Amino acid sequence: MANQVEGGRFQRMARLAGLAARTTRDLATARAKQVLGNSDAAHIGESLRPTAERMVEVLGSMKGAATKMGQFISLVDQEVFPPEARQALQRLLNQAPQRLSAEEARAVILDELGATPEELFAQFDPEPFAAASMGQVHGATLHDGRDVVVKIQVPGVDKAIEADLRNAGTMTAALSLAGGIFDARRYFDEIAATLRRELDYREEAKQLAEFRRVAAPWPEIALPEHVPEHSSARVITLTRLRGPTLLEFANDENADAASRFRVAQQLVVSSWGPFLSTGLIHADPHPGNYIVCADGRLGVLDFGATRQMEMSFVQTYWQVLDAAMADTHLALHELLTGAHFELRGEPVETEKWLQALSAIVEAPMRKSHYDFGACQIAVDVRKLSQQYPAVTLQSRPPENSLMFYRSLVGIAGDLRLLKAAGNFRAVTADIMARARPVT
Repeated sequence: MANQVEGGRFQRMARLAGLAARTTRDLATARAKQVLGNSDAAHIGESLRPTAERMVEVLGSMKGAATKMGQFISLVDQEVFPPEARQALQRLLNQAPQRLSAEEARAVILDELGATPEELFAQFDPEPFAAASMGQVHGATLHDGRDVVVKIQVPGVDKAIEADLRNAGTMTAALSLAGGIFDARRYFDEIAATLRRELDYREEAKQLAEFRRVAAPWPEIALPEHVPEHSSARVITLTRLRGPTLLEFANDENADAASRFRVAQQLVVSSWGPFLSTGLIHADPHPGNYIVCADGRLGVLDFGATRQMEMSFVQTYWQVLDAAMADTHLALHELLTGAHFELRGEPVETEKWLQALSAIVEAPMRKSHYDFGACQIAVDVRKLSQQYPAVTLQSRPPENSLMFYRSLVGIAGDLRLLKAAGNFRAVTADIMARARPVT
């Protein structure tokens, strides 16, 4: 069967480089017009829609790491694009342009499971209802009547990811050798290992089983069940959770403030509950991976990128959260150095930067009311980095914490999409009370 994803290393590099150059030019032009007052916001937003459409088309069709990059951009850098262009980018969070045909999907199932969809399932929808960075998802019914989803990996996506990793590896090695300050290679190794693990759906099944075990004390979270007899390395079958995705719910004008806050609570629980209790983190928090279930629970999907953190790292965050709840402040330089953060800047200046950074990111936990719809955390962190450029460049967390911070930033982006407002301090306190180890 022919590969469905372009895998040539230099072809992919050229497409990404061209996309980056054109996007940078378009954004610079839009900002110039805004500063000069030559266009109103609506006109600027409409002018950037083709830029966003181009990003969706290129990154979505490339699949693999390229699509994941686009998903992260659309979730984290929400303030970069105006609403008109952001709506186009959001398609990368739930759908991607390139799909397998019905015959191609059928061939993958036959090759992986040794039987056709018609033989394996009582009903199988040949049209996928979701497509993402590595595969696509079909609805089906088992012969025992269970409602399931079947995720099929797109042929060739493994080669595309390897091409992207080689391109990224070359760039990170060059940056590390040239700069000597920020050794990106160690973070690259963490990213590469995670992406390669996501290619094997048998690993995802193991991670789902572990997450189900760890999440048992959190009944407001719904998780699918694995169907092993209908799964392989490139096909995975899971029981289906029905309801709108988090993205669909967030964009629903009929979703009221109370419902948005309830879902936001559950979203925070799904991340911080397992992390604080056992160190396990769900590290792929884009809104297509959450389902707002009819029974009031929040469904969590896609476990290819879960990460088990060391308990010493978790205990550091217990100290941070305890201080936030007590409205006190920690000596962060000492605490983080002890947790294997590398802080090479001048200690006094680094401590000032850490305290300012802490004040920004801990605001939702230190206030009795916080509105994520008006959240400026990402903008304020960027401004702070510009005020302390040397300290920022010389400070980095442990490389094995990268997926934790990916989750943290992604969850914040989801909360902004939800425009959730309420007492997140109380939410945090409740999670801590339920997760705190018995001593």
